[in-house]
Formats: sequence, structure tokens, C-alpha cells
Amino acid sequence: MMVFMVGMLAFAIDLGYICTVDAQLDRAVDAAAIAGAGALIEGTAAAQDRAVEYLVRNPVGGTIMMQDESQLEALKAEFLARYGEDLDVTWGHWDSDTRTMEVSDQLPSALTVSLTYSNMPLFFGKMLGTDSYNVTSQATAIYQPRDIMLVLDFSASMNDDSELTAISTVGQETVEASLYQMWLDLDSPTYGNMSFTPEWVTIPGNSLSFDVTWKLTEVDVSAAQNMQQVRLYFDNGSTQSFNISSKSGTWKGTGSKSGRRIDKVRVKIGGQYETVDFYNNSHVRRGLELDGVDYPSQGDWDDYIEYARSSSSSMPWYDSAVYSAGYRGKFGFLTLVNHWNKNKPAYDQTPILWKVSAQPVTAVKNAVDVFMDYIRLVDVDDRVGLSVYNSSSGMGELESELTLDLDFVSDAARHRQAGHYHDYTNIAAGMQKAREEFEANGRVGARKMMVLMTDGNANWTPYGYNTNAARNNVYDEAELCAELKIPIVTISLGAGADVALMEDVAEITDGLHFNIPGGCTVDEYSEELMEVFRRIASARPLLLVN
Repeated sequence: MMVFMVGMLAFAIDLGYICTVDAQLDRAVDAAAIAGAGALIEGTAAAQDRAVEYLVRNPVGGTIMMQDESQLEALKAEFLARYGEDLDVTWGHWDSDTRTMEVSDQLPSALTVSLTYSNMPLFFGKMLGTDSYNVTSQATAIYQPRDIMLVLDFSASMNDDSELTAISTVGQETVEASLYQMWLDLDSPTYGNMSFTPEWVTIPGNSLSFDVTWKLTEVDVSAAQNMQQVRLYFDNGSTQSFNISSKSGTWKGTGSKSGRRIDKVRVKIGGQYETVDFYNNSHVRRGLELDGVDYPSQGDWDDYIEYARSSSSSMPWYDSAVYSAGYRGKFGFLTLVNHWNKNKPAYDQTPILWKVSAQPVTAVKNAVDVFMDYIRLVDVDDRVGLSVYNSSSGMGELESELTLDLDFVSDAARHRQAGHYHDYTNIAAGMQKAREEFEANGRVGARKMMVLMTDGNANWTPYGYNTNAARNNVYDEAELCAELKIPIVTISLGAGADVALMEDVAEITDGLHFNIPGGCTVDEYSEELMEVFRRIASARPLLLVN
């Protein structure tokens, strides 16, 4: 009886040990499969190395024990020397129907780790006729497919860093370089005789042979023959005449008229008079050779002429930034595209602006491309959709349903421009469109995630402009997404973004918030934005399936 009891005790001890080792091996192999699958994006060699690392970090039965990180590389080599022949790491694609893995090197999305520990010693095995045993475990980890909705801000402020008003924050050289790049983006178009850099307009006489160059407070006049008189008409209604006998010269107000703006000039040649009116748009068009030239935006050339010429808020299209930059009364593509950015940004106003690299909207488009490139690194059936705000009605616009066609989504974003449909910012409406797309077309087994980006503040509702209501609507949408277990990754871009709101949305939905603050250069925030999208794309959920 005593021998029997001792035998049973020995059996129980060894059985308990076997179960413990078996559980330890399962844990180690599971960890290795998850770690290895997570590294597939870095290549299969990195994935295999990561799997071995986690086998070392999770020792079985007191085999190889790591005391500190400095031992890791040596212990990995020792582990492979001891167990390499019994370790099998394969990668490929998981077939959920057959629950098998198809081995493949083409953008693998699954990794299997199989490991056998041979001849594991038993405490009392000899009493039962054996002193060792073998234990095997296998695990497969896959990237879980994701349904991702991008919710992007295409309000009018998304070109602000490419407007003259941004000179105070990013500098005139940077802004003008951006505007110059836009000119190149449009294949360096020529309208009349305007060049890129704004210049004073020279207007030829209509009936008499002379040219007059208007410089706001002075004029240069040249004629084919001697002039007898040049008469200046000032902005306050006064005049000043100069009786002369010369073919050219520069004239401006003197005495009490010194420094006054010249609105018109009358030239006398051979006893005949002709007046050039700098506030008569037909005269300016003649000087710029714009008659018969199609205007590429909504409106006509008169809009631009008035924009470049306006000197007070009582005048049409007045923009103090034009004066501050030194271009008031001058004409060229630089101020022309600035006028479009500021006053005609929508697609139905200036449809060519989607082509230009306005900032920060172009940084967002480039980041979307990077995002798609990272998603393509692993073939895991991630789907992406695109919602933008605002639509032409001030709500959200679903530009793309959830789709595997990543090029379609990138192309849709690329063909949008700042203020594409609407000037204002209805963040909640963009979120609503994305949420409704998840509810209508989201896959049951996919991990759902919303990526929300803004450079400004919520200010628009279904009832019009109302910042408080618009902000509250964002909180309401965040709560709805939280109920549906949809985490929202929020991105605040620039000094004007409502960082607190974006932080709250991420917290409510168990998401993450990234802040790209103002005060940095376009290149700096462009790189930061791309890095954020890289991190989001590469943070793939992993799932043990076997």
C-alpha cells in the first residue's frame, strides 16, 4: 500500500509539472506568435527574430533564464543552438474558412510559431518507467482587418498658411514660396502680360500715343512726342497740373498734395487731351492685356483688379495683407492666387485649386498617401473610407464608402481643396457621416477606428453659425461612437485647433490624441503629420486564431 501511495504521489507531482510546463509553453508560443506577427511589417527576418526574442523572454520549465536586457542577444543565440531544430516559424495568409495558413512571402499577414521541447526531465519518472517527456505547442497570430474612416477638415482655413495673412507667423519668404509653387503646380500660366511677381500696371493711351505707369502716389509717363501738360487727379478730388515740354517723366503731388493717391492722369499732346482712369477697370484691363482672356475663377477680372487695388475697407475685396506685403496697386499671379485662396476657395468658384499645394491642406493630402502606403505593406483586407466636412449644405459629405480600393480614397482626398464645398467647420457632421457608414457597412469581425483631423474650431451646425452648439454636437457624436465601441484617433493641426476638444473626443472614445502645434514651419508640421499617420497605420490589432 505504501509503495502504491508513493507512486501515486510521484505521478501527481510529475503530472502537475507537465501541466505547468505545457501551460508555460503555450504562453510562450502565444507571445512569440503575437510579437512575430506584429513585426511582419518590418520584414520576415525581423518577424522571426522577434518571435525568438519572446520565446527567450518567456522561459519554460526553467530552461533559459534572462537576468537583464544585456543578455538578450546572447540568449537568443543559445536558444536557437539548443532548440532551433524543434522550432518552426512560418508566415503567410490565414484562411478563416479552412482555418489553415497558406505559406507565402507576398505581404504576409499571419505568422505561426510551433515549438517542441524534447526530453523534458521528470522528477519521479523513472519510478514509472520513463524519465522525460516531449511537449509541443503551436499558435498562429494574424493582423485583424480594420475598417477605418478618415474624417478630414476641408474648411476654408485649410489654405491659411499659403495666404499673405500668414506672413506674420511663417514669414513672407515662406508664404511667397508657397504661392510660387502653386503657380508652378498650374504649369506657370500667363494671363495677359502679368508675371508671377506683382508689378505696377502700364496703361497705353487709347487715342494718343503714350504710356502711363501707375504707382499709387506717382506716375511715370512716356510719349512718342513732347507732351505739353500732365494733370493729376487725387483721391480727395483735388488736382495738380504740370506744364511741360518733354517726352517722359515722373510726376507726383507736391505741397499739400504730397503723398496723395493718384486716381487719374490727363495727358496733353499736340493740343489734344486723353485721361487714363486707374479706377476704371476697363483701363486697367487694357494695361494688363486681359481683354478677351478667360477668367479661371468665378466672377471676372474686375474682381481681381479691385482686390489688388483696394486701399480701404470701404472698397471691394479689401485685404490689408496685400498692403503689408508691399503689393497694393500691383498686379501678378502672386496676388491673383492669394485672392482665390482668400475669397474664392470653393470648387464651384475656382475649380483648379485642388491642383495647387496650398498649406496645410496639401500636408494632409500627402499624409493620407503615406497612410495608404503603410496599410499596403501588409495584405490584411483593411478597408478605408472618407468623410469630409463641410458639404455644400454645411453638413458632412461621404466621399468614399469603406473600400479596399485605397487608391480611390487617396484620389478623392487629393481632388479636394480648402473650402471645397463650404467655408465653415461642422466637425460633428463629418463624424456623423463616418459613424453612419460604420453602422451601415462595417464588418462584424473588423476592428473599427475613426481618424479625425482639424485645424480649427467647430463653428457650424444644421442651423448655421454657432460655436457653442457646434462644439456640443461634437461631444454628442463622440458619445455615440463610444457606445458603438468605435475609438477615435484625433489630430489637432496648428495653433488654431481646439486641442481641448480633440483631447476630450479621444478620451471619451478610448482613442488617442496627437497634437501638432502651431509655430513650426510647413516642412516641420508636414513631417509631423505624416509621422502621425504612419503610427496610426502601423498600429495594427493582432489576434490569436489557432
